[in-house]
Amino acid sequence: MESTVYRRGTDGKVVGTPEANPIANQVDEPIFSVSTFRAGGVSQTQTPPKNSGVALPKSAVKKKSKSRYPRPIRYIRNVVLAYLAFFLVLGFHATSSLEKMPASAIVPIADTAGTNWLLVGSDSREGLTEAEIKELHTGKDEGSQRTDTIMLIHISENGKPTLISLPRDSYVVIPAHIALDGSSVEDRKNKINTAYGKGGAPLLVETVERNTGLHIDHYMEVGFKGIRDITNAVGGVNMCIPADITDKNSGLNLLAGCQELDGKNALAYVRMRYADPKGDLGRVERQQQYLSSVMKKVATLPVILNPISMWKLVDAGTESVNVGEGDSVLDVGALARAMRGLSNGNGTLITVPVSDPDANTAAGSSVIWDKDAARELFVSLGAN
Repeated sequence: MESTVYRRGTDGKVVGTPEANPIANQVDEPIFSVSTFRAGGVSQTQTPPKNSGVALPKSAVKKKSKSRYPRPIRYIRNVVLAYLAFFLVLGFHATSSLEKMPASAIVPIADTAGTNWLLVGSDSREGLTEAEIKELHTGKDEGSQRTDTIMLIHISENGKPTLISLPRDSYVVIPAHIALDGSSVEDRKNKINTAYGKGGAPLLVETVERNTGLHIDHYMEVGFKGIRDITNAVGGVNMCIPADITDKNSGLNLLAGCQELDGKNALAYVRMRYADPKGDLGRVERQQQYLSSVMKKVATLPVILNPISMWKLVDAGTESVNVGEGDSVLDVGALARAMRGLSNGNGTLITVPVSDPDANTAAGSSVIWDKDAARELFVSLGAN
C-alpha cells in the first residue's frame, strides 16, 4: 500500500505541488520525506534533506571494523609467522641439499641402548681451491683420506649426551675386510685413522663398533672446508688459548688469552698437534673445546634470529658435511640438541681412557687404550 503526505491551502489547492508552488520546482532537495511500504518490509527509504535536523538510524551508519588484537600484538604475531615460514623453507632447503654416503658397517653388531653417532673430521680438501689449500696450510691431498677427528656421541634414553673422543693414533683392531684394491685383509692391529683410507666410512664404523661394543646408528663427516665455513657462518668462535702458539705446519700463530677465531684460525687450532706438548691427546682436547664453542655460538639469538646467518650456516653444513644414507635432517636436529646440551654443561665430555699415549708399535708412535677402564666406560653406555 502506498501513501502520500499532503495538505490543501485556503484556496483549495494542494500545497507543495508544482502547480501550487512553482518555486519549489526549482529546488533539488525534496520538501517532504516520502516512504513506500510494501508487504514484507521497507523497500526504499529516501534520505532527508541536508540540515533538516532528522537523525539517521544507527543501522544506516556503516561501522568501521576493528581487529580483536591491539597493534603491537598483531606486529609480534606477523613477525613470528614470518620466522616460522622462513625456518620451514630453511628446513626444505637443508633436506634437499644434505649430502649422503654409505656408512653402515659391513658386518654390524647388534643394536645397543640409546642412540650413537660417529662424528668424523676428515683431512679431505674437497671444495678447496689451490689458493685456499695454500692459505690454510692443509698440504697436498696424498690420495689416501684419513680421519683427524673421531668422536662417538652417545645419547641416552633420557636424552643425556656423552661425547667420547677416540684419538686418531689409537692402536686398535681393524676388522677383516676387502681392501679398496680388491684384496682380502685379515684382522690386524693398526692406528684407527687408517681404517677410513683402507675401507671408507663403512670400515671405520665397523672398527669403532668392534673396539667399543657400541652399535653406531648415525654417521656424520666434515672436511677442512666445513670447519672453516661453519665457523665463518656463525661469525667466529670464542676460544681461550692457554699459551702463545706458533706452528708452521698448520700456520697457527696466536697469543695467549680468550679471543674470537675466524674460520682459518679455528681450522688450524683444531688441526695443530706438533706444537702441543700433549700431542694427539692435546689436539683431542682442543677439538672438544672448539665443538663446544661453536655450538654455543650457534645457539645465540644473534645467529638464530638472523636469517642470513642461518642460511649461511645451513649452506656451509650441507656443502661440506656428509651423513649416512639413512640419516635425515630430523636426526641431525636431534644431534644438534645433544651437542648444545654438551656445550651448556648438561652432558659429559671425555677421552677414552689411555694407558700409554706414546707407545712404540708396528704402526709407529701410537696411543694404547686402558683396556679395563675403556671397557668399563663403554659398558656403562650399554655396550655389548
